[in-house]
This record gives sequence, structure tokens and C-alpha cells, in this order.
Amino acid sequence: MKHTVPANEAQARFLAILKEVENSRIEVLVTRDGMPVARVVPIEPRATRSIEELRGSVEILGDIVGPLNEEWDAAK
Repeated sequence: MKHTVPANEAQARFLAILKEVENSRIEVLVTRDGMPVARVVPIEPRATRSIEELRGSVEILGDIVGPLNEEWDAAK
């Protein structure tokens, strides 16, 4: 479903139109003299996770910052 907005209205309400597209996930078609000139479309949300969602998903096995107590070839 598309929502159509005349260009002069789109100019006056641009930030509100962006918010509408973001919230409703519906494309807005901008027209001038009844002819389409632009589309404002939602982008796919990024698949990110918050720190809270990640909490507990990692297990640390031992000291991750201390010395290894073993000699590396590069150290020879």
C-alpha cells in the first residue's frame, strides 16, 4: 500500500513523513502536478542485537588478558 503526498506538502512535512514511513513501513509517493517524482521507502531494519540481548551468550574460559606461560616461535 502506498501513501501519496504532493511535493509542496512533502517539503513542509518532510520529517513527519520520514517518521510515518519508519513507523508504518509503508512507502510514500511524492507527486508534482499529479505525476510521481520520488518515493520514500522504508529500509530493512538492521539485524543488530543490544548488549542486554547478548548478555550471557559468551563464556570466558580462563584468563583472557594474562600471559600464556608458553613460548611463541616469534619470541625466539
